Amino acid sequence: MHEVVYIGSDEFSAAILEKLAESGKIAIKAVVTYPDSPKGRGHKLVPNPVKIVAQSKSFSVIEALDVASPELHRKLRSLNVDIAILVSFKILPKEFLAVFPKGIINLHPSLLPDLRGAAPVNWAIILGYEHTGLSTFLLEEKVDAGRILLQREITIGPDETAGELYSKMVAPGAEMLIESVYGYLDGSVKPTPQTGEPTNRAPKIRRAHRLIRWSKPAFEVHNLIRGLSPKPGALCMFSGKTVKILRTKVITKSGKNEPGMVISSKSKLIVGCGEGSLEIIQIQPEGGKILSGEQFLRGYLKESISAKFEEIPE
Repeated sequence: MHEVVYIGSDEFSAAILEKLAESGKIAIKAVVTYPDSPKGRGHKLVPNPVKIVAQSKSFSVIEALDVASPELHRKLRSLNVDIAILVSFKILPKEFLAVFPKGIINLHPSLLPDLRGAAPVNWAIILGYEHTGLSTFLLEEKVDAGRILLQREITIGPDETAGELYSKMVAPGAEMLIESVYGYLDGSVKPTPQTGEPTNRAPKIRRAHRLIRWSKPAFEVHNLIRGLSPKPGALCMFSGKTVKILRTKVITKSGKNEPGMVISSKSKLIVGCGEGSLEIIQIQPEGGKILSGEQFLRGYLKESISAKFEEIPE
């Protein structure tokens, strides 16, 4: 069984780590992740998802406050591990990359070189992709540009959210990492240089990306909302307060409506777009809990009053 160091931090990375541990095919010598960070009003220090999984499996945890630290590099070298696996982490300097004699295998949730960047799953959905995929590659200094080991295509459902797509990627992602480690080390999987340029890029999601523009076609608004669900969530205004919309369904793709206007409020919350209309299925008022469209209708709208969702200025 091959020994590896695992590097990661977020929920997707934690789910992959759990799968690798369950497989029994990879020995996790240590887990590198971020130190605990302050959360909530009390600023209590809270471990990230990868550290939580690592501790539950009794893996040795190495907190990487400074990835350029020579002390960190010495500690990692002392583990005498040839190869590492990385899923969702910060950019690493060449000194860190040189720690592992056989390098670092990165799992990226897109078909590279397309959708290079921090948020490939979100952007695949926002941009209306019907297919995306997973890539394993050898990490190098240039971001997401290393030699490809394996790739697998994954279908995106028409109403699938980013959270659901991430969940669907966990099992095949873990399988690809195991296959990549074994295949690369025994020579049966040959690293192949990436060719061509990305069709689209996948930058970190900023607040400006989250703002709903009701004047756009219904399918574009729908893709934005599901591409940002369950977090960070797409934003607009209602009655002067910010609301987060988490799940919608395209009702019509054509037809002119007043953008943002509620055009049906009997039992379904249907909103007009520049072209077509959407049913709002899940919505979260500012400071409140997630509500169904019907619950929002009962609690926030009156049939006798015309209601409208407003856009937030950039």
